[in-house]
Amino acid sequence: MNSVPGPDLIVRRAAINDLPDIMSLYRDLEGAYGGHTAAGSEADQEKLWEQVSADPRQHILVGVKDRRIIGTLTVIIIPNLGHRGSPWAAVENVVVDSKFRGRGIGTRLMAEAGRIAREHGCYKIILSSNLSRRDAHDFYAKLGWRMTHAGFSLEPTV
Repeated sequence: MNSVPGPDLIVRRAAINDLPDIMSLYRDLEGAYGGHTAAGSEADQEKLWEQVSADPRQHILVGVKDRRIIGTLTVIIIPNLGHRGSPWAAVENVVVDSKFRGRGIGTRLMAEAGRIAREHGCYKIILSSNLSRRDAHDFYAKLGWRMTHAGFSLEPTV
């Protein structure tokens, strides 16, 4: 059912009142894959929202259909001393409601992420996806993304 969503899908920057729906999408993803994708309590989420939304380099986008948020992602623009001062972008927290996958919502969100990166003069866009999320890897590959190198992660010790 890989159809392009109609004009009734709106992709826009998220607002504070979207936070409960965004967190619900994160929790659904967490339930499907395990792990900790959603921030703690509602108060913690609101405090984090204030920090994130105050940073003009972070763009939390939502896909809205019939006044319902059915997808989200975050684009972060990172300043850079290398590459002649050209910034780069990172895409994080890509989630589409499982009932709406395969309908072009993620494609539209990723296209908007690319537009934002181009608008900021980014020389590259990166994203990382957990190795267990094969369906996400297939989605990114269909969009033309390619795996370019191995990445490593380290959980900081407290």
